[in-house]
Amino acid sequence: MKGLGTSPPGPGGPYTGSASTRPGDLRSPSANSVRLLFVDSANRDQTLFPNGNNYVLHLTRPIRNIERVDLVSARVPNTMYNLTSGSNVFSVGSSNVSLNQGFYSAYTLAQDVSAQTSSPTLTYVPEEGHYIFSSSNVFTLKIQSQEFGLMVGLENGKTYTATLAGPTDPTYAGKYIVRSTTLVDFSTTDLAILDIDELRTPFNVDTGALQGTTGTISGSNINRCFAPIVLDVGSGCYKTFEENRDYRISIDYPEPINSLQRLTVKWIDTKGNLLNFQGLDKNTFILRLHLTPDPEPILPPPQPLEEIQIKRIVEAMKVQPPPPEPTRRFHWWIIVLVLVGAFVAYKSWPRGVGQGSTAPGLVAPGLKVVPVRPT
Repeated sequence: MKGLGTSPPGPGGPYTGSASTRPGDLRSPSANSVRLLFVDSANRDQTLFPNGNNYVLHLTRPIRNIERVDLVSARVPNTMYNLTSGSNVFSVGSSNVSLNQGFYSAYTLAQDVSAQTSSPTLTYVPEEGHYIFSSSNVFTLKIQSQEFGLMVGLENGKTYTATLAGPTDPTYAGKYIVRSTTLVDFSTTDLAILDIDELRTPFNVDTGALQGTTGTISGSNINRCFAPIVLDVGSGCYKTFEENRDYRISIDYPEPINSLQRLTVKWIDTKGNLLNFQGLDKNTFILRLHLTPDPEPILPPPQPLEEIQIKRIVEAMKVQPPPPEPTRRFHWWIIVLVLVGAFVAYKSWPRGVGQGSTAPGLVAPGLKVVPVRPT
């Protein structure tokens, strides 16, 4: 498909949509049937929404009849700390040790812990993925933070007593040490979930553990959320998601979205908690909206030109019979009137009495009527 919204071939293949409706009408999309929607957290009302992890933006024009939405790209910072509470993270004997909040690496954590307490010191062993607390004297160590325990590979709430280093640790010969029992873990949030209230979908499903025998699933906090984005960048860096480089996120809706006029955006973790961007509140993303055209009447296909010409020639060759002459009606009443008039004239016409005589009952003045006797 050519025009706005065309995506080059990617993991899911190129998009090939088609529609034919009135161009320029957002209710009835153009031939592309696609709209691109640009979202930038900087455009939010910062008085109402001071943080970039939760805000509402309004579309300049409503978009109607949305049947599918693709996440084209997104840019979100990975600023989540792996130590969000640094107060009293561990204790040495009766002394508590605190650290600043931050996203620590294995080496920066060792430096900061050693700077906070002269004994013991903390050293990272990269070939093992372990930490070693070491001191010239015996000491006890208690982990008081779940986050700190994960980072140093020790169990939270447990008290450890240092033991003299053995022959496998020649570097610490003559010192007392506490070694990590598990690999160190500095991971923060693995997924940033883009949750948009207006674009939630029943097709995204979370997983969790069963709670007892009730069948209730725990931890299902991101059901129906719009898009999960893997944060595969270092702390303090921006993750730039691209559909053709990362993976395709495309949501089909059982029923088209009648009208989209605003977006209620939240960035959350897998537990449903808002991500803390630590003041770096700039995030953006682009959506591709696929629209459903209004149904239009289907007209019959036009006849081929050759058939029309042949039909006209055949009709022209046909001999058309002359049109029938109109029937003339004979008016009998005219004959009746003529006969009646002739009869009246005959009756009213004067009759003769004799040769040279006048009409009966008429006598010329001065003449005497003498009766004629028969002979």
